[in-house]
Amino acid sequence: MIETIRLIAAREITTKLRDKAFLISTAVMLLIVAGSVVVPMLLSGDDGHPKFRLAVAGSSATTIGETAKTVGAAAITSADEQEKADDKASEDDLPLVTRAAETGVPPADLTLVNADSADAATALVRSEDADAALVENADGTLEVIGRDEVDSDLSTLITVAAQADETRAVLAEAGVGDDVLTQLQSTRPPGERLLEPGSPNEGVATVLSFAFAALFYFTAIVFGLTIAQSVVEEKQSRVIEILVAATPVRLLLAGKIVGNAVLALGQVALLLAIGLAAASATGQGAAASLLLSSGGWFLLFFALGFVMLSCAWAAAGALAARQEDLQSTTMPLQMALIIPFFLAFSFTDPGTGLKVLSYVPFTSPMSMPRRLLIEDASWWEALISLGIIAATGALLIVLAARLYEGSLLRTSTKTSIAAAWKREKQTSA
Repeated sequence: MIETIRLIAAREITTKLRDKAFLISTAVMLLIVAGSVVVPMLLSGDDGHPKFRLAVAGSSATTIGETAKTVGAAAITSADEQEKADDKASEDDLPLVTRAAETGVPPADLTLVNADSADAATALVRSEDADAALVENADGTLEVIGRDEVDSDLSTLITVAAQADETRAVLAEAGVGDDVLTQLQSTRPPGERLLEPGSPNEGVATVLSFAFAALFYFTAIVFGLTIAQSVVEEKQSRVIEILVAATPVRLLLAGKIVGNAVLALGQVALLLAIGLAAASATGQGAAASLLLSSGGWFLLFFALGFVMLSCAWAAAGALAARQEDLQSTTMPLQMALIIPFFLAFSFTDPGTGLKVLSYVPFTSPMSMPRRLLIEDASWWEALISLGIIAATGALLIVLAARLYEGSLLRTSTKTSIAAAWKREKQTSA
């Protein structure tokens, strides 16, 4: 029996691997996964901090520009140090997370472009060779010039620098040295202590959970329709009559499901591996760490969820006599995927809704991985959810097998569920 299932599964796999459409779609999906990780990293720059070019004209403008450049660089250093501290922190090591308060200075890399005059600085902005210009007017006042707008971070940097220089001038007139000003500028507001801190990688976890849900949905529906279509093709070509004469119907069903499950699981595992490699190569440690810790759980939920549904897809194909009949026979299964897919995107925050969905068989493959990613579920909860999927899958396999066997040899017209069920009962008798 096992050898028969293995041979049928091997036939399904080899047939699929020879299909150019399958190979091309797999390659496209691999490129999309790799690109979705690499391209945002390339667009965001090397360190993720904004970069500005500021044209300066006049001695006062140049002085303030230099100050803005210095404070922006200092803010970058502070932000990087805080990010490293957040990555090392965990709830197990530090139940009450304490963070240094923000200084209010945006971390930004500022490049100064010296201009001979205000008109020259304005021309640099107009030609987009500078993001903005800081010019000194004839009356000694300063003015910031932008093309259509001035970035808020750049505007804040200039304002902070101008205030610092003005404070320094006032203190100098009062006979206070620069060391006092430095001490004043280094003063930080009170820090923050969080009693129930969220995950420092919550944003990354949210993106990954949506990606997991979308991957399960699209893979399950594409492979499911493929299973149903292959059954109809075998019925139309009368190949199924030859196969049934040599092999029990339930073994045919088991081999078809095993073969497609291996292909689907292999494709998904390859996609996760490409995503992990791309995240590691681009230095996205948070994404790589989450993929390593949660990827295995997702594969388990995917495998059980796929097998749970695939038998039903095969039964839906057996009920149809022509390809045109698949729209009606597979509609219930499509809705059983579409509705959970939208529910998974509707209930994203920890709470009763997400918790309930993580235990419902048709939604748990999309919802429980999210709870694991955001650390809202323990390992034993995931095992309970997997057990519920397995039990539901076992029941669906029994029901789908009866419908599959009762309708597989009816090739002249579409078979109703009642007729397929009745025929199976008669055959068993």
